[in-house]
Amino acid sequence: MILAEHIDKSFGRHRALQDLSFEVGDGQIVALMGANGAGKSTLFDILATVDPAFGGRALIDGIDVRTHPIEARGHIGYVPGRFSLYGDLSVAENLDFFAKAYGCAPEGIESLSPHLWRSIRPFADQRAANLSGGMKQKLSICCAMVHNPSVLLLDEPTVGVDPLSRHDMWDELAALRAKGVTVLVSTHYLDEAAFADRILFLHHGRKLLFDRPDAIAASYRHHLYSIPCTAAELPQIEAALAQQEGILDYYLWGGHLHVATDGDRAGTPICGRPLQPVRPAIEDVFIDTLNASAKAV
Repeated sequence: MILAEHIDKSFGRHRALQDLSFEVGDGQIVALMGANGAGKSTLFDILATVDPAFGGRALIDGIDVRTHPIEARGHIGYVPGRFSLYGDLSVAENLDFFAKAYGCAPEGIESLSPHLWRSIRPFADQRAANLSGGMKQKLSICCAMVHNPSVLLLDEPTVGVDPLSRHDMWDELAALRAKGVTVLVSTHYLDEAAFADRILFLHHGRKLLFDRPDAIAASYRHHLYSIPCTAAELPQIEAALAQQEGILDYYLWGGHLHVATDGDRAGTPICGRPLQPVRPAIEDVFIDTLNASAKAV
């Protein structure tokens, strides 16, 4: 279980986290999302007991991470954003080192993280520095899980990782969730976030959204339409949209333009192309939420 209450963190005049509160129950996966600088890594440092200089309170399994950091670390598996294992040690030696640090046996990883360990076991004698990006991240998660923690903190574990390794990692996270492990994982990939139980969306250190993926997508407040549009056609279509009433926003979406309106505009011709209704996705809600936040400042 993770409980954050009114977390504040500043670096000089910059407030990295602002009055942040949320709770993650046992056996839940929460995807942490937000642009670079939103405060994600700062939050991980606080929850992982790396940074005790913050306002508010953070608990891991009921243990205060600031007042009892040593006790809390026994419950936490942490994979930071940068590869932090020992490159000159082999895969097996890294796993053995972290197991001994926690006073446990490295062989336990075969049952604790079977999917990932099975894929890296053939490289057990290879130096960690020579592994691919995906293999390094798999090893990092195995080392973080070797002491059987109840809470797993993963800071962008799939950045730069091939699609197959990403799939393997999320299969493992689903298996860990079934065992009751609580997972907080940051990602920039919306397809990954959709597998989480809830999404926590941060912007400039503030919580803008915290809900189930389907509930977030269903919360879109406007009418949304799409028309085919290339980058070269954008100026002409922008000029046409400027002549229409009720246009709230528009943005490129692949080879189309998504257009948000304040009412029903289905079929309205824009440069000879009718506006076609589309189902809002999570990203559409994020864009709308960011726009509303910017207007409120």
